[in-house]
Amino acid sequence: MALPIAREKLGKAFFLLSIIIIIVLAALLFGKRFGLFFKKAPFSLKLVRIIGSKEGLKGPAGVAFGKRNDIYVVDSGNSRVVKFGIKGNYIRQWGIEGKTSGEFMVPLFASAYGNPERIYVVDSGNSRIEVFKPDGRFVSEWGNAGNNAKTKLSEPTFAGFAYDKLYVANSGADDIIIYFKDGRFYERKGKAAILNANAGFKSGKGSGHGLKTGAADGADNKNGKNGKNGGNVSGAKPAASLRKAAVLADIFKKPVGLAFSKKYIYVSDYSLSKILVFNREFDYIGSIGTSGDSGYQLHHPVGIVYKNGYLYVANYGRSILTVFKLNDGFNVVKTYNFGTPGSGRRNFNHESNISISRGGKYLAVADTNNNRILIYRIFGAS
Repeated sequence: MALPIAREKLGKAFFLLSIIIIIVLAALLFGKRFGLFFKKAPFSLKLVRIIGSKEGLKGPAGVAFGKRNDIYVVDSGNSRVVKFGIKGNYIRQWGIEGKTSGEFMVPLFASAYGNPERIYVVDSGNSRIEVFKPDGRFVSEWGNAGNNAKTKLSEPTFAGFAYDKLYVANSGADDIIIYFKDGRFYERKGKAAILNANAGFKSGKGSGHGLKTGAADGADNKNGKNGKNGGNVSGAKPAASLRKAAVLADIFKKPVGLAFSKKYIYVSDYSLSKILVFNREFDYIGSIGTSGDSGYQLHHPVGIVYKNGYLYVANYGRSILTVFKLNDGFNVVKTYNFGTPGSGRRNFNHESNISISRGGKYLAVADTNNNRILIYRIFGAS
């Protein structure tokens, strides 16, 4: 009886060994193929949620993800901030129209930053930055007090953190103001900085620098398919600090938004309809995109955000979303368009600002004139 039992156990062992060998071989043979398949997954955006319709949003101009994927909406027409969960559930709101602390006049943008988290609201009509706790309690404000023209804001449109500083698009003065995290003034970039540092200097004369771009336009594509090569930025670095300031004054016409990578600063210029590229020292590198209303051209870009090698642009004047895939932070290798003008589920009507969740999974779009926020799932950009 022992011999048949031993043979039976041996047969089971060989059977299990055969199964293991087959699994290993399958993994070796097909693993690489599956890896290549997932690696080549196309970049795309999938609409997963529309929020704000029940809360009566009116011209929402800004949207920001918090650290727990909460969504802060700057409801400009109602002079308030509305907080939602990632699933679109209403949480709270705060703010009314006014000029005192905690009130707003044409708020345009918000950023969530820090630990504990604070919400920085760009109160454009009052030319200031207001800081709140996530529950809406007022903390502080800056930008509109005192008589020092060098530090005062003028109709700001964006505020975002990078490199341990707060960068503000000071659109009313066509420049960028940089603050420390606590609101203390650090530096100013643009025409006003030149006028303060060198009275009587007239920007633009003899600087020898203009905006250049190598961005080529692909065929118009409104379904998110790949476009032709978007081109490379071009330009030259200024040689000295004054020359650099002069170049900045020449370049900025109406800066309204900023985005940041590890090495580069991107500025959307509403009047030029281009994205201007600088290094962290604000040396001008060049520009991305060309001005126009067809293909992958930009018309009054507003909100921009950089994540995982992709630069997302709220192409406000065309009511589409344009995305540039970048190599080395500034060379455009592919370009995509998403959406079409209109009021339907997958349309835009002058979207103002955009935000990406910290994990890079979701994209939120403030679809301003459709009075709503669109939430997209990002694929192929990790």
